Amino acid sequence: MPRDALSQTLELVDARTIYAGGFFGGGGWSIRFPPPRKIKFFVVGRGACRLALDGTEKPFDLEQGDVFLLTRNAGFTVASDLSLDSQPAHEIFTGARSPIVPVGEGDDFLFLGGHLDTDHAGGRLMMESLPDYLHLTAAESGTGRLGALIRELVEEAASRTPGADMACSSLAHLLLIQILRRHLSSGAVETGWLRAACDERLAPALALMHGEPSRNWSLVELARASAMSRTAFAQHFRAVAGLPPLTYLTEWRMRQAERALRKQGSSVANVAHAVGYGSEAAFSTAFKRVMGHSPRRSAEASRTTVDVAD
Repeated sequence: MPRDALSQTLELVDARTIYAGGFFGGGGWSIRFPPPRKIKFFVVGRGACRLALDGTEKPFDLEQGDVFLLTRNAGFTVASDLSLDSQPAHEIFTGARSPIVPVGEGDDFLFLGGHLDTDHAGGRLMMESLPDYLHLTAAESGTGRLGALIRELVEEAASRTPGADMACSSLAHLLLIQILRRHLSSGAVETGWLRAACDERLAPALALMHGEPSRNWSLVELARASAMSRTAFAQHFRAVAGLPPLTYLTEWRMRQAERALRKQGSSVANVAHAVGYGSEAAFSTAFKRVMGHSPRRSAEASRTTVDVAD
C-alpha cells in the first residue's frame, strides 16, 4: 500500500519529535524562554498559566488540556503572573536530574513540551507551511484522539516508570501529527506543502510524483491520475500548493536529493541520476536554483558534520 503524502512529507524533512520534559509547580513563578530555533509545542497537563509571546499584543491564557505550537523565532514567557520577575529557563533546566523540574511552590500546575527536530532545509519547509503559532484550547483538543494522547502523555510523564521517556517521545510524535491534522482540517491552512499533502483530489498525483520522482511525469499523466482535465488540475494544484505541479516535482526532487547528499558515501552524479537527471551539470543548475547553493556544498557540509561529531 502506498504511503500517504503527509507521512512522506514528514519523512522527507526528517521530522523527529523530541520530548523535552517540562516543569510542575504552584504559587508565584515566571520563566523566560529564548527564541526557539526549532518548532516547539507545549501541553498544559493540569492547572493554568499565561504565555506572553514577543511580538503579540495580548498574552495567551492556557488551561488544562490546551496545546500551543510555536514556529516563530520569538522569545516568550510562561508564568502564573506575568507581572512577576522572570527567571531564565536555562537556570532552571541546566543540570536538572529529571526531565520535569519544580518551580515555585506546590504541585497544582504541569507544563510539558517538546520540539520537532528537522534538518536545516526541512525545518524551513515546515515553518513556511505553518502559521507563527497555533493555540488549541481544551474544548478543541479535549475530545477524540488528540485529547486521549494528551492524557496519556501526562500519565506517562508523571509515572516515571521504566520506559517512560521512550513512551513520552512516541506519544509526543503522535501528538504532533494530531495537531497537524487538526490544523489541516480547520480550513485555515495557507497554500503550501502541508496543505497539498492532505488534499484528497491531489493525492493520486502526489503518490505518483513521490513514488517515482525520477520519472519524467507529464501534466497530462498527473491530471489523468487525479481524474481532472489538464487545465483544472493545474489550476487546483496551484491554488492548493502555491506553485505549478511540475515546479512542485522539481522541488520535491531537490529536497530528496539534499537528503541523499547528506548520507556518507553519496556522490553528486549518483544522486543526480536517482532524481531523474541525465547530467550532473543540469542537476547542479536545478539544485542551486531551488536550494540556493550547490549540491557539492550540501555534501561537504554533511561530511564536516560527521567529522565534528566523531
